[in-house]
Amino acid sequence: MPLSKTALVRIAEKVRAGDRLDIELVEPFLTHSFPETTSFARFMLRVAGWLTLFFASVLVIFPEVGEYLISVLPGFFLLPERLAKALDYVWGLVGKPVGKQHLMYHLPNILIYAFGVAGIRQLWRKINKNNWKDRVYDAQEKLRKAIDEGNGRFNFPSGFSLLFAGDGDQVAKSLVVDNPTIGPTLSSSRPLYTNLWGKFISADGDEGFVRALDQFNTQDAGEYMLFPVVDEHLFLPGPQEYDAAPHRVEIAVQRIREYEKEVGWAQKSIVIVGDKEQRSQFVTSSIDGRVASPNDEVSLRTIEAEYEGVTVADPTDITLRRIIEIADGRQIFFRASNQGAEKYSAEFYRRLALLGYQSTREENLVVGYDISDLETEHQVVSRKHTAYLPVILSRDVYDLLSKSYLRDGSFIFVPALVKRELQRIVDGPGT
Repeated sequence: MPLSKTALVRIAEKVRAGDRLDIELVEPFLTHSFPETTSFARFMLRVAGWLTLFFASVLVIFPEVGEYLISVLPGFFLLPERLAKALDYVWGLVGKPVGKQHLMYHLPNILIYAFGVAGIRQLWRKINKNNWKDRVYDAQEKLRKAIDEGNGRFNFPSGFSLLFAGDGDQVAKSLVVDNPTIGPTLSSSRPLYTNLWGKFISADGDEGFVRALDQFNTQDAGEYMLFPVVDEHLFLPGPQEYDAAPHRVEIAVQRIREYEKEVGWAQKSIVIVGDKEQRSQFVTSSIDGRVASPNDEVSLRTIEAEYEGVTVADPTDITLRRIIEIADGRQIFFRASNQGAEKYSAEFYRRLALLGYQSTREENLVVGYDISDLETEHQVVSRKHTAYLPVILSRDVYDLLSKSYLRDGSFIFVPALVKRELQRIVDGPGT
């Protein structure tokens, strides 16, 4: 439903004042447009057009008729010089001055701007830039600029999530696309999928962090979500295949907790989407080499243990638990190209062991995962293994295979699996 004049003016004033805007009003306000002319205005313009054509014909095509009319018209049609100049000033605002003193030459413009409703509006807007529609136009432009620059100010429904996402993070994107009101995306560049975002660069430090949180009603948020993951390495990532190193994640957690304490808020939940086994290590050394001292090791596992209210959603563990559920006691084999097996096989079985999996049946389940999803796609299409469970990261490959080759329970699409787990964590126990 289009916004009323009262609502438009109220929203425009909030934008101009720099107040936060309720998110359900953002799109209706940005997309609102005013019709150039109504049906009545179009009728009046047609009338004015024909009358104008008549006078233009008299003055230009048949000037002798115009001169005759001028000669027989009463003397008051000859405008005072100052009035003629005043009219010319007005015509100069919207077109070209007439440069004549007789009223006959001004009649075409008078008809258009006196009888043409659209013309009156155009003239009024040229003279007075403070009418309510102009205030709305100006506020729309201000809001668009704020969104482009990542400093838009918005109010979300209570319990929303603050999504600290890396550039192009597909899990965060999927959450927002499914539910635009889930919360703002905080990123170093504008996401293409939402207007409800804030620009946050970790290098901006505490000042940038506080500025980003102030754009939203953060006190009403339910949790913070951090995504130190790389989309193409959601499952079994290497030691340094992350978007943010574990020690940088710890700095973010510390910053959040210190800010909450500073402003007197109760602690909110922090959900971190990343791999528990990746770690940052700090050692002490001398000129002769390392000095015996406790290593300072930081991982998402240690962060979860050290800080209250922190939950790590590990895509590898989430995926392996689903594999274990599907295997149901069968022996689990790992299949990949030579390069994929070299990179992932040992870590795959190590992580399975950490979860305590042991086979209890003679049947087999072949899990496929590789350097890229293109190799996995080949294995699915070739159909060489009937008990083959592909683990897929790419949305494009998943969409392609799901049309003809994938059946329910015959595949694992990791982003969807992680998203469901995040929704379960946010919704709370029992979901």
